[in-house]
Amino acid sequence: QEFFSRADCRACCDEGDQHGCGGEIHHPKLWSEQLRMVGDGDLAFLSLGDWGCGATNCIIDFGPFQKETDAGPRQGRVSAAMATSAEQVKSQFVLALGDNFYHRGVQSVDDPLWRSVWQSRFTQPSLQTPWYALLGNHDHYGNAQAQIDFSVQGKDIRWVLPNNYYSVVKNFGAPGQEGTLQLVVIDTVILDEDHTRNILIEKIRTGHLPEIALSRFDDTRHIRAGAAKAQMDWLADVLSTSKADWLLVLGHYPVFSGGEHGNTPSLLEELKPMLEKYRVDAYVCGHDHTAQHLAENGVNYYVVGNGCFLGTVKALPQTQFAAVVGGFGVHQVAKDSLTTTFVNDEGAVIYSHTMHKKAAAARA
Repeated sequence: QEFFSRADCRACCDEGDQHGCGGEIHHPKLWSEQLRMVGDGDLAFLSLGDWGCGATNCIIDFGPFQKETDAGPRQGRVSAAMATSAEQVKSQFVLALGDNFYHRGVQSVDDPLWRSVWQSRFTQPSLQTPWYALLGNHDHYGNAQAQIDFSVQGKDIRWVLPNNYYSVVKNFGAPGQEGTLQLVVIDTVILDEDHTRNILIEKIRTGHLPEIALSRFDDTRHIRAGAAKAQMDWLADVLSTSKADWLLVLGHYPVFSGGEHGNTPSLLEELKPMLEKYRVDAYVCGHDHTAQHLAENGVNYYVVGNGCFLGTVKALPQTQFAAVVGGFGVHQVAKDSLTTTFVNDEGAVIYSHTMHKKAAAARA
C-alpha cells in the first residue's frame, strides 16, 4: 500500500524534487481516523470507481509467470468494507463511477455479468440503495446502451442510468437546516474519442481485449460524435442554472490525476473552465486505479478509481493526497460542510477532507 500527502510533497521539494511543491501541508491521521457520524437530516453516500471485477471475469492468463488474479478478491473486500461504512453513516445511495464491467462491458441487459459482478457481490442490506451509475471506457468497449436500457427497463431498481448524462437533486437537512445537493453525471468517454480509442488499442496490445473490439468501437463512433456537443451544451445549461447548496460533477476520466493515465488534456481544455466558471464544488471520477484528492482554483478533484485494480501514482502541483490501495469514498453532506473520506478495502480510514460552504454560497 502506497500513499502520500501534501507533507510528503514538501519533503520532495526539500530534496530537490520539484514535481509536487506548493500549497498547504496536510497531515491526515492515516489508518486511524474514524468516520464521523452525520447529524439528523444530513446526507451520506458512497462512491466507487473501476470496480467491475467479479470472481472470474478479470482473471487473464498472460503466461506462466503473468496472471491477473487479485482484482476479483479485492472487489469482494471492498464490497464488505463498503457495507460496514454504509451502515455506519446511514448511506442513502452509491455513485458508480464507471468501468462497471471489465473488460468489455456488458453485451445485453441479460448479460451474466450483471449478476456475477454486481448483484451477487453487493448483497448486504446497507447497499440495497440506488446506484447512480455512469459509463467508463471499458463500458463503451461493450454495449454501453445496454447499461442504460437495464435502468430504463427496470431490470433492477437499484441501477440508475437513464441516459449517458443526467442530473439528480437531493434534499437534506433537519428543519431550519435544509439544503440541496445536485449531482451532475456526465459521459467523459464521448468527450474524448481519441483518448478512449488509444486506451483500447493499448488494451488489445496487452491482451486484455480481442482485436475485434476496435472495429466494434469504431462502428459506433458516429453515435458518440453527435452526442459530445449536445452534452456540453446541456452541461453548461445545468450548471449555469443550478441553485443547489452543493454542486458536484461526476465523470469517469479525471481532469487532474497523478495516476497511470495522468491528466486528461481535453477535459483540462473544455471541462475545467466550466467547473471554475460555475463554481462547482467538486469533480468526482475514477479511471486511474488510485485514491486521490487534488485541488485548483476553488475546485476539488477526487479520484476514486480503486474498486478492484491497483495502479500507480505520483505527486502533481495540485495533489493534496494520493494512495495506491483498494477502497472507496464516503461523502457526508451538511448545510455548511461536505466531507469526503477515503476508506481502504480493510475498512480503515486513510484520508478525510472537508469543504465548507464558501463556493456554494458564492454561487447562490
